Amino acid sequence: MSEEYARAVSANFEAIAAIAQMFLGLAAAAGVWVAYSQLIATRRARLVQRRSQVAEDLISLAFNAEDALKEIRNPFDSIPKDKASDKVYPYQRRFDRIVKHNDLFRELRDAQIRVRAVIGDNEVDSAVESLFSARSIVAAAIKTLAEMANEDAMGEHDRDFKRRLRSEMSGGFSGHDKVGETIANAVKTIESRLSPVARIEGQF
Repeated sequence: MSEEYARAVSANFEAIAAIAQMFLGLAAAAGVWVAYSQLIATRRARLVQRRSQVAEDLISLAFNAEDALKEIRNPFDSIPKDKASDKVYPYQRRFDRIVKHNDLFRELRDAQIRVRAVIGDNEVDSAVESLFSARSIVAAAIKTLAEMANEDAMGEHDRDFKRRLRSEMSGGFSGHDKVGETIANAVKTIESRLSPVARIEGQF
């Protein structure tokens, strides 16, 4: 084997080794990219699932809150015969229902905070606040009517005020029930805004 031939063979081996090294580097880079892409995809899938879960939770709790407020505001409330002479009892009974649903509204607040953190929809946030506002209006009306229950002499202004309080305390969720309409619109907004997120529509 001549020296020239040996040099040529050595050069070929070096070229092959360089090419092999280059392909190894490319393969390593491709492996890193694939692993990174999989990590990003996994994180995105987890976020989408998280968004879906918190959206579903808030929708469910909003409907439960609407049902609770309907129960509290039921205009066809019946009074036991032995309590017929107790003017405060009807209001105490309604207030007890508000207290009964305290845990539900705590869960609603927790769900609102999770949605605020993970989804961040101002319309949804405002709608949830409307539910809490309606609950406060109803509670305030019940409390004031209970305080006025034993007042016999009332002027026309007081009668108008009492009628307004009664319309806030109870209602049939019709077009003339402003509090009921506020509650229904709030739940509708929450459902319409969050349902696509809960169903994972167009998020992949």
